[in-house]
Amino acid sequence: MSQIANRNRAIARIFLLPAIVILFVTTIFPMLYALWLSFRNYDLAKPFIPRIFVGLSNYAEVLTSSAFLHALITTFKLMAMTLSVQLVLGVGMAVLVTQKLPAMGIVRTLLLIPMMISPVIVGLVWLFLYFPELGYLNYFTGLLGISPIGWITTTKWALTAIAIADIWQWTPFFMMGTAAALQSLPPEPYEAARIDGNSRWDVFCFVTLPQLRPVLASLLFLRAIDAFKIYDIIYVLTKGGPADATEVISLYIYRQSFTFWRMGVGAAASFVSLVIISLLITYFFRSMQRRQAVQAR
Repeated sequence: MSQIANRNRAIARIFLLPAIVILFVTTIFPMLYALWLSFRNYDLAKPFIPRIFVGLSNYAEVLTSSAFLHALITTFKLMAMTLSVQLVLGVGMAVLVTQKLPAMGIVRTLLLIPMMISPVIVGLVWLFLYFPELGYLNYFTGLLGISPIGWITTTKWALTAIAIADIWQWTPFFMMGTAAALQSLPPEPYEAARIDGNSRWDVFCFVTLPQLRPVLASLLFLRAIDAFKIYDIIYVLTKGGPADATEVISLYIYRQSFTFWRMGVGAAASFVSLVIISLLITYFFRSMQRRQAVQAR
């Protein structure tokens, strides 16, 4: 038996080896190399010059940079704008698509399409909509007597325009997760609420939402991590402008690394972002554990 077990373990290691090699080459090694670069002064325009060790100076520059602070604030501002609207709209759409209405299967499919489109394509679609002179949005607002709006050319509207495009693409994510949760809720609390004579709104607020809270928290958490790394749509629509009004963390890292060719500073900013995301993850899981402990009592 021991020989068979040893042989099975050896076969398992052989089958796991390609996956481990691919994981190391595509993930672990680039991360370790980026960490190594974050402690060095590396100019991408001068690749043959030795990469001098500079200690924590790159991290100090990032943490004391007003541009990095501005990008961080812009990132959280965009996250607040998009996630709040996506959560409300997603729950409303989930309630709608779980109703037994004609052609609801087709409606669900159509509503999920934006989530399946590449962010770059979404950015190009909204670029045509936002185009100052020939864009469809300004055409329709002009029919209402509203002056043309510089959706992506003014600091007043640029971040809002990015948020609208992101909301359009990712609201179906909340809808899909919430709809699945709604269909799995037990019927007993609803029967008791109907017997007590509660209105539909009271049932939704005091029966449905409390049961959906863990699911909504998980969906919000997953989207928050993804929204923190938003890059594609912003690069296509504004490239961080106008006047850095839409420059987020990912664009700050890109500019430092591939525009100013300061790979060390860009790598340091990447790991600062990693620490921020890790803190958010830790806070989320500890909050969930405390909530579960309170409910268990």
